[in-house]
Amino acid sequence: MTRGTSLTPPLRTPLARLLLVAFVAVHVLLVLGPGPTPPAVTVGALAAMTAAAAIVVLSPGAGLDAPRTIAVVLLAVVSTAAVILRLPASGWPGYASWPLGAGTFVAIGSALRGRIGAAWLQLGLVTAICFLWAALGGASPLSGLGLVDRHLGILLIGTLFAVGLRRTGRAHDALLEVRRAEVLERDLAEAELTARREAVQRVLAEAGPLLRRIADGETFDAATRNRLAAVEGRLRDEIALAPIRSDALDRALTAARRRGLDVQVLTEPELGNLPAPTRIRAAEWLAGQLDRARGDEFVGRVVVRGRDVRVSATVDERIEDRLIGDDG
Repeated sequence: MTRGTSLTPPLRTPLARLLLVAFVAVHVLLVLGPGPTPPAVTVGALAAMTAAAAIVVLSPGAGLDAPRTIAVVLLAVVSTAAVILRLPASGWPGYASWPLGAGTFVAIGSALRGRIGAAWLQLGLVTAICFLWAALGGASPLSGLGLVDRHLGILLIGTLFAVGLRRTGRAHDALLEVRRAEVLERDLAEAELTARREAVQRVLAEAGPLLRRIADGETFDAATRNRLAAVEGRLRDEIALAPIRSDALDRALTAARRRGLDVQVLTEPELGNLPAPTRIRAAEWLAGQLDRARGDEFVGRVVVRGRDVRVSATVDERIEDRLIGDDG
């Protein structure tokens, strides 16, 4: 049995509730007239069929759960059997066979609520009841089939509509997912651009006083030269490390340069096309290597390998590397 789509089921709308009221009113009129079925049985069958229709129309959620589906099938089949098996075997029953049309309405509703299998099971059991009616009355099986053949065609049309609706719902969900992904990607790109602009402004604000001191011909001590190297390195990082920028990597780079370490990190343009988790892990690995680095020169490399990256850190003559992919 199939469940419903994320689209609002067509039987859970104000118009559907109006149809439910019309369904009850029409069938009340049908059972008021004289017929072969005892009034008590007719009223009970109508109450059961109305309950089945109400479950289909009023149940919450996109689809019917298993208990409600079973209840709908049982109510529709039992109410149909209570009336159809009491009809005379000769002559066309006319409006006295009202449960067949009512049950088909309920079955189409089940199909639209995602329970196509249950809808056909219900009509299959009703068809068996019609054949049993014909056998008990001594009529041919064609007489039993004649009671239900139109309803089989109607349910087929309803099933095709339900299948089309479900496919439309899936396409609708896929389109929404694509649009959400596009919005998220755009927002991330805008956030990265804003962060880069703010970082550049911070670097320039720090570099401004130092540049003026250089222009004035001031002589710098070792600590100030390290600070100048850090500022110059951060300006390079804004270009080379844009795809893997993070606060942790920025802090590690700045701290290493202030310790007097000559830091260079080489990347490739394709790095920005890799999944964000891969880039984040590469940045974390480099930040950890920088925090532990002690020496004169640090060279980091981030090389793209398909959907993975190979990161390496060379501190003086010591080399460490690691392959980082989607799976970590």
